[in-house]
Amino acid sequence: MTKQLADTQHELDRVSVAEQVVTQMLAEPESAGQDTPAQAPGATTSAPADSGFVIVPHRHQVSGADELPADYQLLLQTVTDAAGPLICKHICHAAGLGTASGQVEGTRAKLNRLAERGWLRKMPAGSFAPPP
Repeated sequence: MTKQLADTQHELDRVSVAEQVVTQMLAEPESAGQDTPAQAPGATTSAPADSGFVIVPHRHQVSGADELPADYQLLLQTVTDAAGPLICKHICHAAGLGTASGQVEGTRAKLNRLAERGWLRKMPAGSFAPPP
């Protein structure tokens, strides 16, 4: 019974976070050319870690990498410290993360998000490097 109650509470928390995000998105005026909700410069938004929802700001929206979530900072630092571009599995190994396929794919999603937002550069062969 206690486990069911905890599971139900967890789901209610997730739905509450989703409701807040949708409400915020609907309340903001639509901006042409933006693919993410508008944020004040320097603002980062994250929901509770167990909700699976984190917004990584575009590089030009914040003053530095210290405003990224800790796991993204670790990945960014690992790529920045490397002598050259690294593939995802090597980044996982260098960062001390697991190298099982599921863990590598989760890390690849984070690296792709960092590349989409200007924090990293994705090379044609699929490796990642610091931005120019």
